[in-house]
Amino acid sequence: MAAPQMQVSSSTSPSTPRLSPRKAVPSPSIGWELLGWVGLAFFVIGALDLAMGWIPARFGNPEWEFGTVSRTFDNLPITALGLTMLLASAAARGIDWALRATGLLALLLALFLFVGLVVYALDIPLAFRAVGASEARSGLKRAVLKALVQGMLYPIVLAAIGIKGIRLTLPPRPRLS
Repeated sequence: MAAPQMQVSSSTSPSTPRLSPRKAVPSPSIGWELLGWVGLAFFVIGALDLAMGWIPARFGNPEWEFGTVSRTFDNLPITALGLTMLLASAAARGIDWALRATGLLALLLALFLFVGLVVYALDIPLAFRAVGASEARSGLKRAVLKALVQGMLYPIVLAAIGIKGIRLTLPPRPRLS
């Protein structure tokens, strides 16, 4: 005779609630809104960090100008990312005033950076004269190259972003057929 066997059912009993996986409902509008808030935080934090580097201003002091402009270019990514996230959020949600505001901010930042690049470029000969023929000269060359590349690219990209943001708020131009 066979030993008694216990059967275990794989189904749940009626008293045990069955958990089913819940699917998230897509919500692009909430996603774009959250991106805008994070972009605003990035922009404000980055802009404050940039502003603190310029205070107290010591224009006319080449060492301060050179170091401050270099620091500005190095700390710019968070500010530029935040501004771009704000603009993308405003574009996706169709908020005209925010598109104009972020577009204008991008253009003003591009202009500010261009002026900073000019000041930086004027200080380069002084920096090389101060270093002379020492070992620090190669490090200075790398720093200058990096700052010049950043100083040219950031204003171009920010100007393009600013123009695009402002253009999105303008009425479409009639097409010639």
